[in-house]
Amino acid sequence: MSINPDILIKGCQNNDLQCQEQLYKLCYPDMIKICYRYAKDADGAGTIYNNAMLKIFKSIGAYKEEGRLMGWVKTIVVHCCIDFCKQQHSFSPFDAYKYEEETSINPEVFNTVSGKEIQQLIKQLPGATAMVFNLYVYEGFTHKQIGEHLGISDGTSKWHVSEAKKILKPKLEKFTQTELKTNAAG
Repeated sequence: MSINPDILIKGCQNNDLQCQEQLYKLCYPDMIKICYRYAKDADGAGTIYNNAMLKIFKSIGAYKEEGRLMGWVKTIVVHCCIDFCKQQHSFSPFDAYKYEEETSINPEVFNTVSGKEIQQLIKQLPGATAMVFNLYVYEGFTHKQIGEHLGISDGTSKWHVSEAKKILKPKLEKFTQTELKTNAAG
């Protein structure tokens, strides 16, 4: 059965519990993946998602962008992820970034590593660094936008992304070397 988004939105605006439940379920598969990028475990991801959906239900009366529901929902989910992480990690407002040669990762690495494995490696980063890296890489935020959301300088944001790449590069290359050895042995 296909769900008509306009009817669903109207029902949610009228506090119809069935429509709210349907919207919750409709958004869950895509949005919980975003929540997992910012939480260390399923409990944290669930907390972020539930908080986001509460905000969505409270503010859906103001929703006016016809046809862009999932984009609107994603924006709220990402902001809830930021709020959650700000509670979990402290950010120093100092400008920690000094120019260093950019760490580059060989694109071939991504042919041997799954998205799930990459996410597991990102979760091993220090919390604040992982958050900034996710906002920059996955959400497409600029360093200026990240700085505004987190109360840090653009330079501090750049430092976190650079630091994440430095930490991830050897781990990703290790996957490539392991894959090459496995293929050569097979």
